[in-house]
Amino acid sequence: MRIKVINTIYSPDLEFGEELLDGIDAELINGRWLDEESLITHSTEADAIICSGPIQAWTPRVIQSLSRCCILASLGIGYDSIHLETATEMGIVVTNIPDYCIDEVSSHAMALTLALGRKLFQIDRTVREQNINFVPPRRNNISAHLNPICRSRGQTFGILGMGKIGTATALKASALGFRVIAYDPYVLDEVMRSHGVEPVGFDDLLGQSDYLSLHAWLNDETRHMIDAEAFDKMKPGAFLINTARGGIVDQDALVQALQKDRLAGAGLDVTADDPISKENPMLAMPNVIFSGHSAWYSTSSDSGEMFWHKAMGQVIQALRGQWPTYAVNPQVRGRWLERWGDENSSLHHSVAMPRQA
Repeated sequence: MRIKVINTIYSPDLEFGEELLDGIDAELINGRWLDEESLITHSTEADAIICSGPIQAWTPRVIQSLSRCCILASLGIGYDSIHLETATEMGIVVTNIPDYCIDEVSSHAMALTLALGRKLFQIDRTVREQNINFVPPRRNNISAHLNPICRSRGQTFGILGMGKIGTATALKASALGFRVIAYDPYVLDEVMRSHGVEPVGFDDLLGQSDYLSLHAWLNDETRHMIDAEAFDKMKPGAFLINTARGGIVDQDALVQALQKDRLAGAGLDVTADDPISKENPMLAMPNVIFSGHSAWYSTSSDSGEMFWHKAMGQVIQALRGQWPTYAVNPQVRGRWLERWGDENSSLHHSVAMPRQA
């Protein structure tokens, strides 16, 4: 029986590293299926699957239908829509791509920060609509609504989540003169301090930040972590920047915080209803910037062509009986290696080893 590798997130405009399958007795099946029923229909016979954690419904019901599958290789850093517990129960290793778009997303977070703080979009609209240059805001003049515009040096930039992207963002914020603080219970204080970041508790993060930038995973612990209670604890006039996952923020509470002027504005690459609903009241708010989940993108090799190949690389490792480099459920490793590892794998003998240079 030939190996079946199924790409469930295929786009004809992209290369997914198909050439990596050269020399393998494998059938590659391409399609684009997002909902439960279509994933079950097209994925049940898969030995390996390329998927997308953020946008597909990898529910327990779907994963339980994968009787032959050894790997779910997700395209992206986040894998919050893959039910990891069920995959582990089924002996399936789940992988992500944790080392791409770090520079892109961290730079995007800083771009939103500067655009919000300098009120670039409001000034742009004023210039276009009234054909004037900026004048210092005074009472009753057309620029009064732009107050305050503060220099970045000396303001406090808060980070929720000090992973790779959070750390890169911290370094860029520090270079711009911000005082940088962060909350992440899974990162040692000494590690944060080594990057020039002051570790603080969650409430202190909320209360001290002039800008709060979100860089946490979306899971049961972080879902709606920024809720109405959190907004009440934030410094009045602070800005929220979210380049992580929309679900970290209670969106109704965010709307209310903006409407009540608890927040000065928000820069949102992601929203809870992603893509955002046309009825969302934030679309009419001039102090909210949307970037449509574009923070990850650039034309560089890290987030361009090589990104799309990385999931296939994880698949090839698994089919060779090698524990994948980017596995996110290490608790399945022992059982997985017993079934799929090296000489134990029924797939291993059909997979060519890497060509010698």
